[in-house]
Amino acid sequence: MFPRIVKAVIKGLLYFVFLYVLPMFLITQLSEFAPELFASLGQLFNVFAATVIFFVVASELTAGTIFQHAFNVGKAIILLIFFVLALNGGIIELDIKGIHIWTNLTTFLMMLITIDLLGLAKSILQTINFLQEKAEQQLPTPQPAS
Repeated sequence: MFPRIVKAVIKGLLYFVFLYVLPMFLITQLSEFAPELFASLGQLFNVFAATVIFFVVASELTAGTIFQHAFNVGKAIILLIFFVLALNGGIIELDIKGIHIWTNLTTFLMMLITIDLLGLAKSILQTINFLQEKAEQQLPTPQPAS
């Protein structure tokens, strides 16, 4: 169990640096130029980073069990919901210094959803494969006829 914990901690720290520390550093630097634009991004990055880091660590701690696959399926579903909510269904509206900006990101959102659904399908197929391999291990070994 100790190697799993060490591996989970290392992966968690790497994901923390790349998904939280670096983006937050960039957001704080860029927020000096357009604070209205980047103010709401900080909270979205916090939620996204916390979600991904939680599922990476949980999946690593439960490696080799059915729970690993359950966490992978859960991550795909939660990220799907997160992307839809974070992008407001694909329609983004901003007010920056009296200028109203409206953009339609539904095509981008559909690409994200498609990629996430492929990840969900992969996780489900890995779960089925895991269960099938466990069932095969429990079958008795056939003896050759003499």
